[in-house]
Amino acid sequence: MSHIQDILFCNPCCQGPQGVPGETGPQGPPGAGVQPAYFNAVTPGGFQTIPPEGNVNFLIAFQSGDFSFTPNTAEITVNTGGVYRIDYSLLIRPTTRLINAAYAVAINGLENPLSFFGTYSDDLTDSERTELSGMFITSIAAGSTIVLRNKSSTTDYLAGTGVDNQAVNHASILIQRIA
Repeated sequence: MSHIQDILFCNPCCQGPQGVPGETGPQGPPGAGVQPAYFNAVTPGGFQTIPPEGNVNFLIAFQSGDFSFTPNTAEITVNTGGVYRIDYSLLIRPTTRLINAAYAVAINGLENPLSFFGTYSDDLTDSERTELSGMFITSIAAGSTIVLRNKSSTTDYLAGTGVDNQAVNHASILIQRIA
């Protein structure tokens, strides 16, 4: 047999003494892996009016990693590319007894199809609140901008007051690099 045939058919002449495989070498050093990074922003208490195609502003942010953000604005810049998980949540107060809300995350101005989430409720009082949340995973290039956008045809009122006399977050977003 040729040497290639010996390898393909596991001929004993290609193994260690008496057909026994040789010893395994030492393990190499571990790789760097993915350094986790996150960006977490909220808007506590108060109210925020979001018209159709309007973006949600965030006030307070806590982060690790390479993100850029100006408080009380909507745009978050991801400065390091990778695969990210994005979670968001909104606390919505009804208008005219109705909540008919849909939101999506826009990356560089284009809504990601995996990010569309919504809720519908009818015959509500203006003291009621509904929480809308969404979660998705996507690849994001370095330098990309992210906004959370109202995709419904109605204006929404985000309300962080009137919940058991507590000021709660009426908008939040969490961006986590996972790969």
